[in-house]
Amino acid sequence: MQHVTPQTWKDPLPESIGASIKAFLCQMRGPTWIDITGADTSRTRVLVTLLHGNEPSGVKALFHWLRDPLRAIPRTNMSIFVCSVEAALTEPEFSHRYLPGLPDMNRCFRPPYDSPCGNIARQILRRITALKPEAVVDMHNTSGAGPDFAVTTRLDPLYINLAQQFSSRLILTELHLGALMEAPVACPIITLECGGSFDLSADQKAVTALEILSRSDNLFLAPPGPEIDLYRHPLRLEIKDGVSLTYGEQAEPGYDVTLAFDIEKHNFGITGPGESLGWVPHNGLDYFTAINDQGVDIKHDLFQVIDGVLQVRLPLRLFMITPRPEIAIKDCLFYLVDQ
Repeated sequence: MQHVTPQTWKDPLPESIGASIKAFLCQMRGPTWIDITGADTSRTRVLVTLLHGNEPSGVKALFHWLRDPLRAIPRTNMSIFVCSVEAALTEPEFSHRYLPGLPDMNRCFRPPYDSPCGNIARQILRRITALKPEAVVDMHNTSGAGPDFAVTTRLDPLYINLAQQFSSRLILTELHLGALMEAPVACPIITLECGGSFDLSADQKAVTALEILSRSDNLFLAPPGPEIDLYRHPLRLEIKDGVSLTYGEQAEPGYDVTLAFDIEKHNFGITGPGESLGWVPHNGLDYFTAINDQGVDIKHDLFQVIDGVLQVRLPLRLFMITPRPEIAIKDCLFYLVDQ
């Protein structure tokens, strides 16, 4: 992958978008900013989507929004970045998180920015800085089925109120992974996880979020209703290098770890002590890490192995559970908070 410069598409007409999402992406040919003039041109809001090529809900919502000839003029200028176009178009479409041999794009928003993906990340941050937006929303799909939620790195009223426009669940994290929401932009920035890539509810959440982002006069006015459900400082359960992983209804021969095929059912519910997540050998906890804020691996406090069954030791909320072993191995099995 060579160093590329994102192109800019200014106020595209509905008839110029293309007849399908694939045609829409093919017109871009690569990372693209789509700038829409709003009623109040003194303000700008930024939406970032498709950082991962296998997370289509945001670009689906954007396609239908831009194609609508009756679409209302946004309250403010909108600058929308569509990132991993090539990965999304690589067959099978919307199945590649990133192109083979390249890093996860949402791990590249930190120095030294010396890779092709790092160069794109730096250009994104430079343009956000130049635009001086009032808010940035980074829209994603989760790697498995589950409800929507927002993520922030700051427990600030502006960030909380912004997140609450889009979801009733908010995760506060201090993990430093190189994600866009960790970057030092001079405005509130959140990640919005719409739900699973193949969930109709996730597509609808993306549509609703785009409508809110474009139509709301004040994104920082706390919406009516109950307080947001806050999850603080999640840990990541990661699998160590070289450990083999699969999913099934029982321990699969030839694999170090077999997670339950229906493990996604635990997303955001309370998983109680003794509940099973899968199968590992007697010393199988050595295959995992769960590092807390002090840098201590506390997996033995959270999980246990009894008769080869991986169990939860105390009540936990698990989320971002993925049924895809390639993602689980390269990223993490899931996130968790002590309930």
